[in-house]
Amino acid sequence: MLLNGTYFNVSQCTGCQRIGLYYKNLLVGFNPEEFIRFGRLFSDIDFKLAASRFPDGLDHIVVNTCHQDIQFTFTEVEFEEFRDIMQKALIILKANQIIRVK
Repeated sequence: MLLNGTYFNVSQCTGCQRIGLYYKNLLVGFNPEEFIRFGRLFSDIDFKLAASRFPDGLDHIVVNTCHQDIQFTFTEVEFEEFRDIMQKALIILKANQIIRVK
């Protein structure tokens, strides 16, 4: 387990190294390179510039994944929360990689 909370979890298989990402009702698997690319994407997004009004009356952002037919949509609060989760998970993943090398 890389990171765990009430409604999120980021785990990496010790055998195949795939990373599972669970957030609220989303569950997606990545290889490590895909996960890193996906996580870095969030640091480059400005919610205010990229958001659109959705039928629920709230601004949402749509984020593409490495899977062609899967996109995530987040409100601003969810987006900031998810970005924080991804940044923390990337730091822990990097630290684990450094430890494994030594």
